[in-house]
Amino acid sequence: MLEILPIKLLRDEDAPIFGPLNVVLGKLARLDFPVANGIVVTAPELHLKTVLEYYDCAHKEIFEQTLILVKKEIEKTPVPEILISETKTHNKFLLGSQATPGSVKELWIALLHEWLEEIKKRLWKDGFYPGIAQNLEPKLVIFLKKPEASGIAFFDSLQDDVVINIQTGKLHPNDQRKLFEIVQDANKKLFIPHEYEWIIDKGLKLTGIKSYTQPVILSAIEGSLTKVSPTSNDKSKSTVKVFLDLSKGLVIEREVDGIYISSEKIFDLNKPQTSWEELVFKLVECAHTFPNSPILMKLADMSEGMGKVRGALRLIHQKSLLDRLCEALLFARNKKELRNIHVVIPFVRGVNELVGLKRELAVRKLIRKNNFQVWLELAVPENVINLEDYLTQGVDGIVLNLDELSAHLSGYDHREQEVSFYKHEVTGLLKFLEDGIKLLHQSKIPFIAYGSLSLNPTVLDFLIEKGVYGIVVERFEAPSITELLHNAEKRMILRRTS
Repeated sequence: MLEILPIKLLRDEDAPIFGPLNVVLGKLARLDFPVANGIVVTAPELHLKTVLEYYDCAHKEIFEQTLILVKKEIEKTPVPEILISETKTHNKFLLGSQATPGSVKELWIALLHEWLEEIKKRLWKDGFYPGIAQNLEPKLVIFLKKPEASGIAFFDSLQDDVVINIQTGKLHPNDQRKLFEIVQDANKKLFIPHEYEWIIDKGLKLTGIKSYTQPVILSAIEGSLTKVSPTSNDKSKSTVKVFLDLSKGLVIEREVDGIYISSEKIFDLNKPQTSWEELVFKLVECAHTFPNSPILMKLADMSEGMGKVRGALRLIHQKSLLDRLCEALLFARNKKELRNIHVVIPFVRGVNELVGLKRELAVRKLIRKNNFQVWLELAVPENVINLEDYLTQGVDGIVLNLDELSAHLSGYDHREQEVSFYKHEVTGLLKFLEDGIKLLHQSKIPFIAYGSLSLNPTVLDFLIEKGVYGIVVERFEAPSITELLHNAEKRMILRRTS
């Protein structure tokens, strides 16, 4: 049975029949994106199945010989009344990448040929089977007037820019700028990068949407294959996990074990809606890109505008801030079913703040369990001194904010360049951390190191010696961090064996 729906009417519940990507295009149309006018048509499965069985297509060898007969028989199929009624005011159509001028009859034949070609591919791949004409791909038909140009556009994270490929015609600079904005806004609304097909037809319009796959740089791979034997592996490895700090920028480095996101670097109270969408986009993008790795989102640690009240205390008392952060977490975890996203509680000054914030999270249905971990950031010396009390409240991991700990312990502002030389005075900090790290190992709680101090050679050797679980690094540090950790581990082994 053939079914037709206009693009704008497609809803989530229509995805099994009309295709999930067509539904996404319909969502953009309802969000007032410039989506071209058109319809989605499903295949007449019963009729196609009857024709194929009549012409005995059970054998691959004779299918090519009978294909001409099958096409002629299918072309005799009368145009469905529903297709005529939906297209009666139009005489030019876009089917796939091909414009189909002329009558509705020619459009119908082009649709049938598309589905027949899909059946042919199935036959050569799997042979003939009873359901070979079922679940054929729904076809997107765009109504055209006077097309001038067409192409595709997508956001390339490697170039950190929108790529516009023009397939026909020319694109005016104003339309290029508009298309650039459309791609960025659409990715934010959909939370996952896509590839967008477009045309210039009395204005810029979207005509299709595809899943976007990050391109692989083949030249680099081919170059390495000519130099390295298939069984060799020169890449340094380390037992310490690498967490990439993606609070800013997009995913580029792939060889990481987890992602760390400081939400205060993304969410802006002056731009609550836009920055909230950026935060959700970041969470969804990272969780999709690294489905088997933990994504740690630190709740916003903001101090401006409230008398320097910051961290967990501000989140407890400013419900509007905590609500938006929790909404982002719940959307990514529940709506998008991304269960690898976990939370980090920031800057606590006492156990009561940890208990209070965990209570607020529980009220918002963010409860610590097997697939939702609650990590705690240690940023002041009090946290280390009373670490046992914090652990009894139940946490799944610890984030050592080394820059903050060093600053509070030695009495300087780590953000000021004039006193940055104090960062190199790490002896006292390492002695202070020893007992706390022993307690973490006894309690079997993993800990990761955060901050620029973690890459200090003395501090890095200490962390590896003490069994750090992971290191949070910036994007520009990611390519070399594994080798750095590998060399530090070698030094540790040599010290122990000498």
